[in-house]
Parts: sequence; structure tokens; C-alpha cells
Amino acid sequence: MTYRDISHLCEMARVLSYPRLISMENFRQPNFRLVAEIMTWLVKQYDPLADVPTDIEGEQDRVIFIRAVTQIIATRAHLKLNTKKLYQADGYAVKEILKVITPLYKALRDTENKELDDEDDIDNSYRYAMNDDISTLKSARQLCSTITQKGANLHELLGKELDAREARQEVMNRGMELSEVKEGIREAETAAKRELIKYQKLIGNVQTDEVALDEKIAKRFEEKDRHQRRLDMLKSVRPSFMNDFEKYEIELNELYSNYVLKFRILSYLEKELEGHFRSQREKVQEVSRQYMQSMNSQITEQDQQRFNRQLQDPNDEIGVRSDEEEDDEEEEEEDEDEQ
Repeated sequence: MTYRDISHLCEMARVLSYPRLISMENFRQPNFRLVAEIMTWLVKQYDPLADVPTDIEGEQDRVIFIRAVTQIIATRAHLKLNTKKLYQADGYAVKEILKVITPLYKALRDTENKELDDEDDIDNSYRYAMNDDISTLKSARQLCSTITQKGANLHELLGKELDAREARQEVMNRGMELSEVKEGIREAETAAKRELIKYQKLIGNVQTDEVALDEKIAKRFEEKDRHQRRLDMLKSVRPSFMNDFEKYEIELNELYSNYVLKFRILSYLEKELEGHFRSQREKVQEVSRQYMQSMNSQITEQDQQRFNRQLQDPNDEIGVRSDEEEDDEEEEEEDEDEQ
């Protein structure tokens, strides 16, 4: 038993309009009642008048049912079934059921495909007929327009027939004299001769032009050969100024080499000078920074010393002066008075 066999059985039963829905789980365990229903339905499909036992409750009844079904299938469908596998009523019975249901499924599919093919043939024939009708309709429309145009032209010509008839009748009634005929022939001959002379002149002019063109072509070839020889001669002759040119070229190369060398040296010196100035600026900035740091440190030390003195002499904070300070002030006042 495989999953594919069970799925095929379910699909075929559904297509053949089996009245009961078959699940994939129906054959996990032996299910003789379902197998009996399916086989009975299949036998009825082959032979609607077949007599199939309906009692399947007992073991002997089931054996009789399996034998009857296999005999009917063997005689009607010419298929040999394994009775033991059918009696097991599990997954192995599915393969035996597929042997019976597959021909019915194929027959149904073949019938449907044939009907579809017939419908396609009908559609194609109808389509081809429609195409033929369309082409015929187009040609008919074209013929109608042509007939209308020709009819209009014919009507216009028939309208001019009255005048043309009078002129034609007059020409036909007029007598033709031999002298007039000869004169007309001579005029036509003269015109033909003039045309012949004109075309002969044109042909002669063409020949003359051809000869002139040949002469011009030959002359151009001679000039080309002459110029080519002169060019070869000029290439082989060394000009008089080439010595001076080569000498000046050598001097120019030397001057250019010196210029490049001096330019590189100058660029290097400018770069070094710029680096020197930059280092000097950095040194000056460093000295200034150190000086400022030293000044800041000195100022900080002086402030710290002043603060320490204030902490050591608390009388200064509250405004009380000592006796020695008072004596010093009195002495200073006396000195000022004496002065």
C-alpha cells in the first residue's frame, strides 16, 4: 500500500461519481464494509443486472461475496483479482480495486477527450468557414467599389458621346484625298528623320565625351605618376637645414633636461623652506605656551601663598590689629609730624 495508490483511488472514485466520499484514513485499518460497497458499485458499473450478495456479516458470507465479485469481474471485465488481498480489506485491497476502477476511469477520460476534440474540430471548421466568409465579403466589397467607379466613368463617357459622335461622323464622311495622305506620310517621315538625327547626335556626343574622359583620365594618371616620382625624390634628398635642426634639437633636449632638474631642485628647496618655517612657528608657539603656563603657575602660587597667610593671621579677617601694628602706626605718624 502506498499513499499514491490511495490518492489515485480517491480521485478516480470522485471522477466516476461514487456516491460516498473516500478518505485517506479509511484504509489504515481493515474496513471490509467499505471494500464491499466499492466492489458492489464497480460490479454494477460493469453489469447493472449482476446478482451480488448483500450479506457480509459472517465470515462465510464474506468469502461468498468475494468469490461472487471476482467471478463477475473475471467474466465481464476479463480481470483476475487476488481474493486474499480483497478479503484483507486494507491497503493491499486498494491495488486490487485499482485494477477494476482504472479501465472505467480511462474510458471516461477517453470519452471526454474525444468530445473535446470533436468540439475543437467543430470550432475550427466554423472558424475556417467564418474566415472564408470574411475573405469573400472583402472581395465582394472591393468588387462593389470597382463596379461603382467603372459605372461612374462609363456614365461620364456616355455623356460625351454626343459630341464625339458628331466629330467621328464628320471625319468618317469626309473624303480622303491621296495628296493629303502623301503629305501626312511625308510629315511623319520628316519627323522620324529629325528624331533619328537628334539621337544620332546624342550618341556621337556620348562617344566624344567618352574619348575626352579617357584622355582626362590618362592625363590624371600621368600627373599622379609624376607627383609620386617627385615625392620619392624629395624623400630621398636630405634638406640643407637638417644639420642645424638636429643640432638645435640636441641643445633643446639639454636645456629641457637642465630646466627639469632646476625645477625639481627649486620645488624641493621651497618645500624644505616651508617645512622650516612651519617648525619655527611650532617652536614659537611651544615657547609661548610654556611661558603662559609658567606665568599661570606663578600667579597660582602667589594666590595660594596669600591665601595661606590669611589663614595664618585670623585678625586680618575680622579687622582687629595687634599692639605692634599700632606702635608702628604711631611711629609713622610721629615721623610725619617731624617732617
